[in-house]
Amino acid sequence: MNSCCIVSSRLFRPLIALGLATGLTAAVAQEDLPELVVTATRVPIPPEQSGSAITVITADQLEQRQIRSIADALRDAPGVTVSRSGNFGALTEIYLRGAETNQTLVLIDGVEVNNPDGGPFDFNNLLDLEVERLEVLRGPQSVLWGSSAIGGVVNIVTKSAERPLQGSVRLEGGSFNTWQTSGGIGGRGERYDAMLSGAWLRTDGWSAGSEWRGNREDDGARIGALLFKGSLRPRDDLELTLIERYTDNRSEFDAFFGGDQRPVVDSGDRIHNRQNLLRLQGKLSLLGGAWEHLLGIARYDIDSEIDSDTLDPFSSDSYSNQIDYQSNYFLNAAGAKHTFTVLVKDKKDEAQNSYFATNAVRNTGVAFQYGLDLDERLFLTAGLRHDFNDRFDDTNTYRLTAAYLWPDIGGRLHASYGTAVKNPTLTELFGFSGDFQGNPNLQPEESRGFDIGWEQTLFDRRVKLDVTAFDNRIDNIIVGAGRTVINLPGESRARGIEVSASAELTPEWSGTLAYTYTDTEDAEGQELRRRPRHAASLSLNYRPTDPLNLNLTVRHNGSFVDTAFDSNTFETYPVRLDGFTVVNLAANYQLDDRWQLFGRVENLLDERYEEVLGYSGTERGIYLGARYRF
Repeated sequence: MNSCCIVSSRLFRPLIALGLATGLTAAVAQEDLPELVVTATRVPIPPEQSGSAITVITADQLEQRQIRSIADALRDAPGVTVSRSGNFGALTEIYLRGAETNQTLVLIDGVEVNNPDGGPFDFNNLLDLEVERLEVLRGPQSVLWGSSAIGGVVNIVTKSAERPLQGSVRLEGGSFNTWQTSGGIGGRGERYDAMLSGAWLRTDGWSAGSEWRGNREDDGARIGALLFKGSLRPRDDLELTLIERYTDNRSEFDAFFGGDQRPVVDSGDRIHNRQNLLRLQGKLSLLGGAWEHLLGIARYDIDSEIDSDTLDPFSSDSYSNQIDYQSNYFLNAAGAKHTFTVLVKDKKDEAQNSYFATNAVRNTGVAFQYGLDLDERLFLTAGLRHDFNDRFDDTNTYRLTAAYLWPDIGGRLHASYGTAVKNPTLTELFGFSGDFQGNPNLQPEESRGFDIGWEQTLFDRRVKLDVTAFDNRIDNIIVGAGRTVINLPGESRARGIEVSASAELTPEWSGTLAYTYTDTEDAEGQELRRRPRHAASLSLNYRPTDPLNLNLTVRHNGSFVDTAFDSNTFETYPVRLDGFTVVNLAANYQLDDRWQLFGRVENLLDERYEEVLGYSGTERGIYLGARYRF
């Protein structure tokens, strides 16, 4: 660890101590949560009514911290670890509560965007395109969301037009010859709303392979994205919504060759990735809003091409088609509020690549959930789901949650217990090339987990603290075995504690704190890779005057284990990477009601670190820009 790392780590420890000792009472600050969240129950509810652990990151927080990549925002949520293999546009994955990267479901406006092959969602091209909020739902969630929701669910909710005519344009530039622009225009009327927006980023970047390991060649990226979101309301009880999102990413990366001294070397490898999401949904409200019907169809495509100096050219095309129906019935009876939800979802995933023809898996899930609101103090949910699959055994999952409020003392108890599944990927089932044979006899991975936590508000609700303990166990985990994969006997386990705090004590000072302790082990008792035991984030926001806003964000990851392999024997072995602390500073100044100037410094102390063995973390950069709104 270099001197900057030592200095920044020493700086961070007192900051954490300050946050825990005094920040929760006088020096940390609270964000304003949105009034409602939708991911926890698939029905809009206030966050305090959720028995599941959920964190919301708002658009205001994204602007204060000048977040340009959604993955960077997730670093500030408890339970989340982000791993990026180099520069902008490089492979970026998340680990939620110790689960594998393909065991967390990612949604954009409620639409599944995990790789249709069954693999994880790659956050590398997910720019901050008109994001309203992020909802991070933790714990097994298959009852409502199906396969892949073992660690939890991340839902990116985008903005809708709010005014008759509105628009914005943002332009910024800075280090590594980086330029980024974004903008949008939209409008809202009595019977419609529509928003069209886009974003573009280009950068020469830095070397994806860590420079201190001997790599020098910069690896750049070009990312573009377009989003349309609109709704029509021909009648008071009917709403039709269309969402279309297209992303194009061209990025360079360095090849992984093995070993632990210089596992990554400079190369001219390039990837071109295109993604398209399309969803059409209708919502019909009957009986004065007491009975809702939602019917949707969606298609998601990923088309990738890899041009490598070291490997044969490779291309793949994967896509999913989905139709889903949801019915919600709201009943007030016997002094309580009851919510009955029925879900039916049919989804077909298909994939083909340079090595195999089209293969497909089809899954149909049927679920029921009951919610009880008793005296606006006790909130209970119970849910069951059955999935029919054409490739392997059908599965059953269930989930129970509870939340109880003590308004007199400002306390809230929340708890949940549930099960979840992760279906095998098409690659795992059917293979990848002559060197990797699929296993058509694989069965879904299964998990069971619980959490229990206490939330406490202080100082007239200006300070909020939540402490949650969790335990998640996974059976039938799929691992490599020679040139194929198998379901491994035994269970993997992740358990730990999540601490989050927020406060707003003065009009000038605000901020958030998140800390996670995670203890993981596989079926053989070994620590799971890329899951640090300790991870923390502290964000302090200072607004000395109405036009000026300053933000300091400090993020720390403790040491963790990654995997290296011997390129001669192809045997793998663990390598421990050092912990690191990254400090970011951002400022913006509102010239008038339309113009804003802003700037930020990323990795202020020039910390040298790796989130993935051999691949460089973010290098220090300075960025300046302006935004115009009307």
